[in-house]
Amino acid sequence: MERTSDLYSTILAHGPSPSTLLIILRKMKDEGRVREAVRECIKGLSLYPDDIRLRWLLAEYYLELGFFSMAEKEIALAAENVHKLAPIFKIQADLFERQGRREDASGALETYLAHFPGDTEVIERLQTIKQKEEISSSQAPPAEEIVSEIATHTLAEIYESQGQVQAAIDTYRKIIEHHPEDLKAREHLQQLEGGTGMHEGVESAEPLEKRQHGTQRMIGVLEAWLTSIQEMARA
Repeated sequence: MERTSDLYSTILAHGPSPSTLLIILRKMKDEGRVREAVRECIKGLSLYPDDIRLRWLLAEYYLELGFFSMAEKEIALAAENVHKLAPIFKIQADLFERQGRREDASGALETYLAHFPGDTEVIERLQTIKQKEEISSSQAPPAEEIVSEIATHTLAEIYESQGQVQAAIDTYRKIIEHHPEDLKAREHLQQLEGGTGMHEGVESAEPLEKRQHGTQRMIGVLEAWLTSIQEMARA
């Protein structure tokens, strides 16, 4: 412990960086040397008066020692510095908007307004973003409808070629549910339900190589779905 204390003293005597100082102060506190940590924290703030982390730490130590009025003072100073930095959230909102991330932009502006509630320009900007979000969400079809538009006939045919008749039937029913006018899907469904397709539960007589090709084809279809859904979501 004594060697550790000597090491801390050596580092502290050479004006460590704020990050190094924070590490040492927390170690000192863990070792029960809170009062000593307070003294070193005050010295550190004389070098780095705008470091919010040091003030926060000092406030915590004052609270632990029961010095409530001194803790209140440090908290107020730290909060003031945080308040000064709040405009960074406007810049963050600009970045998010350029990336099309309206929800994140709204969150950044709401954080900014928590510090500057009277900024009418930002209030109007936030309202505009939220209106765009509402319009976008009302126009975007549900994910299930997006999937139903992409290659469901192909998926049903793959199921059928692999002997998964019930899965093919369910897929065609889903197509018809969303598109009652799809005569091709109705025709295939009638054939499968009438037993003219492969029998459910009976393994396909096709060669293993061909069935494996069907599986790979299904994976390709699913990957294409994912890409299409992501592109539609970004749009």
